Amino acid sequence: MRTINRMAMLALKEALQLVRDRATLGMLLGVPLIQFTLFGFAVELTPRTLAVTVVASQADSAAQIERWLRSGSVGVRVTSAPSLQYAKDRLRRGETLVVVDAIEHPPRLYVDATDPVLYLHAKTAIDRVMRSLSAPADEESARSVRVVELYNPGARTQPYLVSGLVGLILTMTLVMMSALTVARERERGTLEGLLALRVRSLELCIGKLTPYLLLGFLQGALILAVARLAFEIPLRGSLVLITAAAGVFAGANLALGFLFSTLARVQMQAMQMTFFFFLPSSLLSGFMFPFSAMPVWAQVLGEILPLTHFLRIIRGVTLRNVEAGYVIAELVPIAAFAIVAGFAALLSCRRALRAGPA
Repeated sequence: MRTINRMAMLALKEALQLVRDRATLGMLLGVPLIQFTLFGFAVELTPRTLAVTVVASQADSAAQIERWLRSGSVGVRVTSAPSLQYAKDRLRRGETLVVVDAIEHPPRLYVDATDPVLYLHAKTAIDRVMRSLSAPADEESARSVRVVELYNPGARTQPYLVSGLVGLILTMTLVMMSALTVARERERGTLEGLLALRVRSLELCIGKLTPYLLLGFLQGALILAVARLAFEIPLRGSLVLITAAAGVFAGANLALGFLFSTLARVQMQAMQMTFFFFLPSSLLSGFMFPFSAMPVWAQVLGEILPLTHFLRIIRGVTLRNVEAGYVIAELVPIAAFAIVAGFAALLSCRRALRAGPA
């Protein structure tokens, strides 16, 4: 009987501690809710529409191809291009998935095979176009329509996922490591030493985060080297663009992690904040699931995340050799996120230094 009473008292004590620990309780209840919401409402493998660009010598031909495409069950968004080069530029920037060159005889289709999931989705429309552009009764003519897979011949999975791992690993490690900086000083009782030095919030931020910034560059270089040597993933674009984008992206993640560190009282709370941010980032950024397949509200949330834009940059540069203008356009929201997170981190750090150790 005494054993049962002791176990009951211990269970009651643990339950009271759990209820009082709001961060842990919120994580236990919030994470399943977030997972249920994201997987149930946001994550989708089949895009609602398929972007197709048509190059035709006459407007009637383009309109006829558009009617053929829209006759199926797959939603199609058709645009016309004045030239094949203009259409290929749109394909390289990710603005369209399929280019139909109806000027050439026999007709030729160009498909962006970067994302294997989107490529498989596009095959339905591609087969329909091939049957429509050729005489249905003429099998030899139907076989003459050529499909060209660009940027990822064979629609391999490794180039798409491994290139995206650069952004995912940088997000996980940089946010987590920077989130432990101030929280670790406070938990170990060494924050008093920093206060005695009269260190300023900006000095503390730069001094604490500089080693992790260098670590981020080292991680990115290591992942790209392994991807090139082990998986034979090409690097078609400029390494300078990747380095510049990685620097801005690393700064955004470090600023957010430092904000978490100044808000947390102990390292466990900082880790919990990191996990809350990492979960939606990995699901809403387009790392594993097509971004275009998500509902509008999920895409709006995804556009806020730095990982979403960095994945477009790293995949665009390594696989499609996008131009500098494309990279700069995707860097703007990352830089904006870094500025907001950095400003909030400095204000929170200033309050933490004034409050002193816990």
